[in-house]
Amino acid sequence: MLTTVNHKYLILLFICLVTFGNHLYADIFVRDDIITDPDVNHFSMCHAHGCKVVEQLSLNDSEWQQIARHFHPTAKSAEDERIQIANAIAEFEQIIGDKTGTANDKAGLFAAMGSPGQLDCIDESTNTTTYLLILDKQGLLKWHQPMDHVTRGFFIFGWPHSSGAMIEKNTSEATEFAVDSWFEDNGKRPHIIPLSQWRSGWKPN
Repeated sequence: MLTTVNHKYLILLFICLVTFGNHLYADIFVRDDIITDPDVNHFSMCHAHGCKVVEQLSLNDSEWQQIARHFHPTAKSAEDERIQIANAIAEFEQIIGDKTGTANDKAGLFAAMGSPGQLDCIDESTNTTTYLLILDKQGLLKWHQPMDHVTRGFFIFGWPHSSGAMIEKNTSEATEFAVDSWFEDNGKRPHIIPLSQWRSGWKPN
């Protein structure tokens, strides 16, 4: 099932940001056509820039086991679990890429902008948030809790960029992390780095 958004909203969806306290959050995940309580049997996937296209999807048992296997054995530390999360999100993208025609999504935006199956950072961060919520609902996250996805920059402070995010739990520091899949091709592991470092303008070398 496909839901298309009128072109006149595309730019608005890209730059529409709302401020909560000292954080900026992208105002995409609250749309009616995006499932905010996703599970394996019913979740949304965005693509085509600014969630222009939203597909409603599910995973069969075999597909889910391909993802869940990355959490066995159970992580003994938060650092180990971050590796598991990165592997699982890469697996999500590989499985879903074949379902949605986004398997050839390229890292970044400008080099492949407008190409079929391409995702921007709004698409990527919304999808990553969905995947994190599914992992959490399935009881696979012992050391982390999903957060609302986050945005840095607001034109006058730099080009806006969004990412999935999560917070470490069961530790004294409660460090927040960006989970950024935009910098890599579809099906590659996202970068998971401290959110404070990401907000400072971090990008991979």
